[in-house]
Parts: sequence; structure tokens; C-alpha cells
Amino acid sequence: MKGILITIAGIPRSLSDFVPDNGLALLASCLIKNNVDIEILDFNLPSIFDEIYTVEIKKFLTNFANKIFIEQKKPGIFEIFKLKSVSKEIERRKNIYIEKLKENLLIKIEKEKIDFVGFKLWAGDGFDWSIEIGRYLKKQKPEIKIFGGGPQVDIFEHLIFEKGDFFDALCYGEGEETIVELCRFVQGKKKLNDIPNIIYKEDGKVFKTERKYIEELDELPFPVYNKEVYWNIDKKMKMFVIDESRGCQNSCFFCIHPKKSGKRKKKSIEKLIEEINFYINNYKTYLYRFAGSSTPGDLILDFSKKIINQGIKIDYACSGYAEEFNIDFGILKKSGCQSIFFGVESGNEEILKKGMNKNIKKEVMLQVLKKCKQAGIFTVASLIYPAPFETEQTRKETIDFLRQVNVDSCLIQFPGIYPGTVWFKYPERFNFKLNKETYPLKVMNYKIKALFPPRMWQPLPYKVNGMSFKEFAYETEKFQKDVLKLGINTSISNEDYLFYLYSGFNNTEEFLKFNRVYFYSGNSEKLREEVERINRESEKR
Repeated sequence: MKGILITIAGIPRSLSDFVPDNGLALLASCLIKNNVDIEILDFNLPSIFDEIYTVEIKKFLTNFANKIFIEQKKPGIFEIFKLKSVSKEIERRKNIYIEKLKENLLIKIEKEKIDFVGFKLWAGDGFDWSIEIGRYLKKQKPEIKIFGGGPQVDIFEHLIFEKGDFFDALCYGEGEETIVELCRFVQGKKKLNDIPNIIYKEDGKVFKTERKYIEELDELPFPVYNKEVYWNIDKKMKMFVIDESRGCQNSCFFCIHPKKSGKRKKKSIEKLIEEINFYINNYKTYLYRFAGSSTPGDLILDFSKKIINQGIKIDYACSGYAEEFNIDFGILKKSGCQSIFFGVESGNEEILKKGMNKNIKKEVMLQVLKKCKQAGIFTVASLIYPAPFETEQTRKETIDFLRQVNVDSCLIQFPGIYPGTVWFKYPERFNFKLNKETYPLKVMNYKIKALFPPRMWQPLPYKVNGMSFKEFAYETEKFQKDVLKLGINTSISNEDYLFYLYSGFNNTEEFLKFNRVYFYSGNSEKLREEVERINRESEKR
């Protein structure tokens, strides 16, 4: 039994794209444990720019990006005209790249007698590319089994078949047990209707099997990052993502996590320490991010105490819910915790409760975030603006909140509406207006322009508080500018800060500006150098 797992997220847009995929590495480990020969093909590398951007394209985009991001000047009419021409050429070369990739994958499948292919489905170009590759492989090799999983399946479920009817099955939720059962299906030893967490078609009808959660995280094997299994792992960022917990104690109206992972489960401290030591001894990895959407405060505190006592030297980042983080941040900092992300969303308690189902007092968030920053931990807050029921008064409250807490970075985004969430199910309750029948297919392959202000993105088909996309995206941009005036960065995540520490840049502003230039211009050489530098310097930790 031989298979390949593929992840391709499109043209890279941040250093996070170069982090090894812990989800696929864990699936591979489960398969190996069950005697399946598996390989991970991770195409999210700086080299993808070399396949699509010519020297001439890179040269023009470098000058253009320097003018916008470094000099902060507006481009001229000729430059805008030239940019449109370059963009068309990039799209043409994307198609050439995918054609070449399809042919190479087919050769590999035939040569190595691959039995199944699994795609991790992302948004944007990554989704379109995966669909195109999968359709081609199925047409050329009808006998091969093709599966899909990942974020897009959790969000859009059976609607994925509208774009990719070639999939033999889609895996939603947690896939560690499911992927093993799917291999038994490939062998003819299992029927699809007996496998949990999948969606499949039979005789033109769609079927969804029961959801099953992983109850004991300690029983999962460690993800595998050996070069024999993980293709080009030596070219990836040397930072691993750890599943310290799954699920969430909250049920935020805008979030898919409660549906995906259910009630919160935690790894034991002993298992976490064992895992960290395994990575250090086998891969010499010292940078980590905890994967939980809301890492339990008591877990991270106990973990911190344990690694201090054992003299384990690492740097890490995590996410947290402020109400659970009334803890000693000094201990976290001493243990190597460099950054924490908190989902704040708004500085108005009524919006938090009525619009988001977040029952937390503003004063609690204020005190926790202040203590976090005072301990020397890079403190990141997220905000949704304009939120449902937003007014000038609630806007002022949120600005005042940020002024008081003075976080290091504040990531601000307009409301994102995902199928499967409460916001999508009952849009009118939250001052949203959208067509629930047509909306999912329209946004399934939506392309986020992460390097540019929201108003420059492709319009989304919904209204917020009566405002069209152009109107509420403009409000988001204005709010971002007002936060910048407070001296608060609006672009660096908790993960980005870990990269910055070992990147060699003098400050976060320099780190941010130059990386924007590198990614926008497709400067693969500079990006490779940066990844290598971060890997090299973090090992000295």
C-alpha cells in the first residue's frame, strides 16, 4: 500500500507558509504505524517563485514593492499599467507551472505504483490548483483513489463536490483514525459507510458518516518529519507546531473550531515534555507554536514550570483566552514563551456577548493583557471591525481599550462569515445580509490579498450593518490606521514574532517591510536566506 499526501497553498504570502505541516506529518505517522508506505509532498517553498516569476517580473515587482512598502509612495500611471501586464503574465505562468506539476505527479504515481493521493485543501489559488491536479490525475488514472481534507472541507463539506466531483471521499473533522480506515477501503477491506468523519457520493447522492472525535491526544503518535517521508523538509522552517490541546471551551458565533474538534481535550504534561525532547534529540528543533485555538492557561503554566525545572531551552508561542490566563506570566517568559495571541475581538462587552457569544469582562481582558506585556511577552490581540452592531461609541470604546492595554500588535479584520458557523446560519440576527444558497460556492476559492489593505481585495457578497464590502472594508482600513497612530503594530502575529527574533532584522518594522517586498516581488533568494538564517540562529538557542 503506497500513498502520497499533497499540500499546495498557492503562491506563498508569509513565512508561516514555510512551516512544516504538522497535520500531514501526524497523518503520515498514523499511516506508517499501520504499515502504509507514505510520502508528504509539501510544495509551500520559496522555490515556487522561481517556477512562476521570471527575472524580469521579479525586477519590476521589486522596484514596485520598494516604492510602496519601503518608500511609502504612490505608484505612477505607467507603473500601474505595467503592473496589470505583469499580473497577466504571472497568471499565464501559473497555468504552465500547474501543467508541469500535473505531469510530474502522474509520472511519479505510475513509476512508484501509488494507490491513493490525499490533498490538504486550502483557500484561494491552493484550492484551485489542488482541484485541477486532482481532476487530471483521476482522468489519467481512474483506478487511483483520491481523498480531500483540511480547512476547506471543514468549512464547505459536501459543497466541495461542486468543484471537485472526482474525490472518492472527503474527510472532515479529525482525520488520524479516518485516514487509516480509508486505506482499508482502498484495499477493499472496508466500505465507505463504515468509516467515520467522511463525506462521499454514491449513485449521485451525497452521504455523510457520523463524526468521531479523538478523545485521548496522548495516544496519538508523534508527527514524522524524516526526510525519507517529508519531501524537502530540509528547506522548510525549523519550527514545529504541537497539538497541546484540541477543541475549545467557548462557542464563538464566528468560529468553526467548536464544530471541528468538539469539547476541549488536553495532552498530559508528561506527553508534551516527551514530544519536545523527541524533536530536540531527533531534529534539533527549538522553535515551537502550540496549535490549540485557545491553549488552556493551567496547561501552559504547568508546562512552563516543568521545562524550567528540567532545563529545556526552547522558544515558543501560543494562543489564549484571557479569562483563563490569570497566571504568572513571569514563569511563562522564563520558560521561553515569547508571544501570546489573545482573541479580543471588541472593546465593547455588549458586542462581545450579543454578536460573538464571548462572555468576558473587558476589565479582565485589560488586566491579563497588561500583565502579559509587562512580563516581556510580545502580546498580540485580534479584533473584528466593524463587528455586528458596531457604532461610533463602540468604536471609541475599542480604541480606548487598546490605548490602555497598549498591546505590541493588533490584528484587525472585518467579519469573515464561514458556512457552518452561527453567523452563517442566522445572518440576520447579526446585521449581516447574504444569500445563503449562492454564498458558499462564491467564496470557496476566495483569494485574500494579505499584503494589501482590505479595500483592495475582491469584493465579498455580503453586507455588514447595512454596508457593502467596499464600505465596510474601508472602515476596517480606517480603523487599522487609527490603531497605528496609537503606536501599535497591525501586522505581526505571535508566530511572526518568533521568526523575527532569529531573522537578523534590527526591529519588527524592518522585518515587516522587507518581508513584504520579498513576498510581493517573489524574491526566493532572500526568502531562502531568511529561512536558513532563522533555522541556523535558532539552533544556537
